Amino acid sequence: MLYWSANSTHKNHEFFPEPEKFDPSRFEGNGPAPYTFVPFGGGPHMCPGKEYARLEILVFMHHLVRRFKWEKIIPDEQIVFNPMPSPAKGLPIRIYPHKV
Repeated sequence: MLYWSANSTHKNHEFFPEPEKFDPSRFEGNGPAPYTFVPFGGGPHMCPGKEYARLEILVFMHHLVRRFKWEKIIPDEQIVFNPMPSPAKGLPIRIYPHKV
């Protein structure tokens, strides 16, 4: 039996310098080499909903950022790997509407 983790591929220092750092600019221009960033799979088994999911996330983030502000309830929450990384307590947040 074999288990491959996309998370470990995405943290390969050869392709992603400082992989733990939030750096959206690493995807500008040509972006990463093919098959080094594979959140939706790759090749003939690529997720057919990839572009739709991308559009939905962009619309959601636009409205979230424009209409709300938020704060983490547990500021120093730990990240656990089981097998994918996730916040230990589910990342509870408090959301406030922006004042107009």
